[in-house]
Amino acid sequence: MGEVGELGGLRLGDLPGLANTVADLVGGAITIEDPQSRVLAYSRLEHEPDPMRRLTILGQEVPRWRVHELRESGFFRTLWNTDDVVRLPADGRYAERLVIAVRDGSEVLGSLWAAADGRPLAEGAAEALRTAARAAVPHLSHHRTWGRAAARAREEAVHALLEHRTYAEDSAYAARAAREAGLVPGRPYAVMVAEVHPSAVMGANPFTVVSAEVYGGRAARAVPGSSSLPGSSSLPASSSLPASSSVPGLSSAHGPPSVPAPSPVSPVSPVPVSGSASEQRVLDVLALQATAYRPGCVTARTGRRLHVLVPAAGGETDPARGLLPAARSVSRGVVFTGVGPVAADLSGLPASREAAELVMRVLRERAAREPATGDGPGTGPWAVSAAAAYDEVVPEAALLRVLDRVGPLWETLSGPVHAMTEHDRAHGSAYGATVAAYLNAFGDTGVAAGRLNVHANTLRYRLRRARELFGLDLDDPTVRLLADIGLRLARRTR
Repeated sequence: MGEVGELGGLRLGDLPGLANTVADLVGGAITIEDPQSRVLAYSRLEHEPDPMRRLTILGQEVPRWRVHELRESGFFRTLWNTDDVVRLPADGRYAERLVIAVRDGSEVLGSLWAAADGRPLAEGAAEALRTAARAAVPHLSHHRTWGRAAARAREEAVHALLEHRTYAEDSAYAARAAREAGLVPGRPYAVMVAEVHPSAVMGANPFTVVSAEVYGGRAARAVPGSSSLPGSSSLPASSSLPASSSVPGLSSAHGPPSVPAPSPVSPVSPVPVSGSASEQRVLDVLALQATAYRPGCVTARTGRRLHVLVPAAGGETDPARGLLPAARSVSRGVVFTGVGPVAADLSGLPASREAAELVMRVLRERAAREPATGDGPGTGPWAVSAAAAYDEVVPEAALLRVLDRVGPLWETLSGPVHAMTEHDRAHGSAYGATVAAYLNAFGDTGVAAGRLNVHANTLRYRLRRARELFGLDLDDPTVRLLADIGLRLARRTR
C-alpha cells in the first residue's frame, strides 16, 4: 500500500520522478523506455553504470546492435506477450535486469527496466516492479497522448504519398507530405504491405512465456513470479530525455512474436480475442517490428492492412527482405505480406505499393487453392501466413493483371464455361473443380484424380458429363484456354 501511495503522489507525466521513485522501491537503477527502445526517463545515478546503461543513456536509446541481439534471442517476443516480470541474468558483461511491459489494456505503452546498481536488487524487486508497471500506465498514457495529433498527421502523409494523384495534382503538397512523414526526398524506398486475417482456424496460442529454465543455452535463477531470459538491455543515470510519440493506435514492440520461439517454452492457456482486436494486435506487432528493423522505416495502417516504407541503402534491391521471416511467423492470425520493387524516388512509391498489394493477392489465391492437410486446428486453406517479394511472383502477378482487365468483359459474355460455373454455384456440383484439375495436370487424368482424391474413372465420368451438359469440348485448345480463364475468374479472391 505504501508503494502505491509513493507512486500515486507524482505529478501526471512526471517520468523522471516516476523513475526515481521506482528505483527507491526496487533498489536498483531504473530506465523507462518506449516500445522502440528509446529512453523516456531514467533514475538518478548513484553508482558507476555498467557499459550498456552508459551507452543507452548517452545515445538516448538502446544501441541498435543490442536491440537486434535481444530480438534474435526471442527476448522481445517474450516481453511483449506477458504481463509479468522478465529476468535478464547478469552475463559477465552487464548487471542483472528485471523488465516489465507497461500496458493499457492490449496496448503496450513502454517498459520499465531495473538494473542492479552496484548491489543486488531488493528481495521484493519483482513485486515492486509489477506495482510500478500498473502505476506507470497514466503517466505513459499522458506522455503518449500529446503526440497523437502529430502521429495521425504523419500517418495521413504516408497514405498521401502512396497515391498516384498526390504527385499528379500537387507536387508541392507531396514535398510537404514527405517532410511530415519523415521521408528523405531522393532516397529510394520499397513498400511492404501486410494484410491480417482472422485466426479462427489457427488454433495457435497467442502467448508464449519462457519460464525459469535454461534459455539460449544458459541456466538462470528465476525471480519468483517472473520469466527468465539471458542477456540484457537498459539504461542508467538520472533525468528525463526528449520523448517521441508512437504512431496512433499502435501497441508497440521491437521484435515480438516474429522471432522464432527459443526453447524451452511453456505455453499458457490461449486467450480468446475478438477478430478485429486480434487482427489489430498483429498489426501492432508487425509495425513495431518494422520500426525496429532499420532506422527510417515508416508505417501507416488502413483497416487490416499495414503499409511499411523501408529505406534502401545505395544499390540495395531488396531492403525489406529481412522483414519477411517475421511476417511469416506471427503467432496469431494469418498474414499475407507483399513487397514491391524499390522506388528510385518518392514518386515511385504508388507503383511499389500496387506491386506489393498484387503480391498479397497472389499469396491469398495460393492459400485458397491449398487443400486441407487434416481435421484439426491450423490445417487447410488460410492456416499459414505467407510473404514474398514481387520478383518471386512475377508470372502470377502478371496473370492477375490480365484477369483484372478481362474480368469485366467476361461477365458480359456467355458460353459453356459460364453455364458450368453457374451450375456449380446453383447446385453445389464440382464440374469446375474437375475441369480445373484436369487442365492443371495437362490432361493427365491420373494426376488430376489424385489431386481431387477421387478415382480416375470418376474424373473421366465428370469430364464426360461436363461435355454432355454444357458442350465443353476440352479437345479444342480455344475451349481449354477459355475454360482456364473462366475458372480462374470464378474462384479468384479479392
